[in-house]
Amino acid sequence: MQRFSQWQSMARGPISVLLGVVVASGVLAGAVGAQSADSDPLMGVWNLNVARSVWSPGPRAPADLVQVLWFAPIDDGFFRATFASTNAQGVPIYQIHVYKVDGQRRPVHGTFSLGRLLATGQETNVTRSGRRIDARTVEYTDFVDGVAVGPPPVLAVSPDGARLIHTIRGTNAQGVAFTTILLYDRVP
Repeated sequence: MQRFSQWQSMARGPISVLLGVVVASGVLAGAVGAQSADSDPLMGVWNLNVARSVWSPGPRAPADLVQVLWFAPIDDGFFRATFASTNAQGVPIYQIHVYKVDGQRRPVHGTFSLGRLLATGQETNVTRSGRRIDARTVEYTDFVDGVAVGPPPVLAVSPDGARLIHTIRGTNAQGVAFTTILLYDRVP
């Protein structure tokens, strides 16, 4: 339990600033006329609802975990996906990637790979492709060194547009099958 108390102290520090920047950026993008959620229901800022999310077989995330997703349209049908959270040790996690939902693989940059790219020019070994299943549902596949990692996770927006359901299935390092269903609430 000590690691979660460490996370709580981090939540008041760098991660609070990081999440504040992500949310403020989302609000600003909406204010300057970015594509509305009406044209693509995935676009917008989403906040994890830990109480309604499911981790099977577990363990559950701490009740005070903060995770924010932000999807924003950019030029030529591309969109930017931004993820901000912390890991179990309270270390901030920040990931950003840009892609079209067209099946093409594009680089995924996180805190460390982006720093490495800027400092040395070394590209990330992680790529992602996305495919639209229907108007409210997208699946994506992650690749590490060109090899697909697990079954494709699915992002589905509820019919009323208020919730985002992120379903992830796979097998953990011990060979046990898992299903994680993360429920996000739209941030108005």
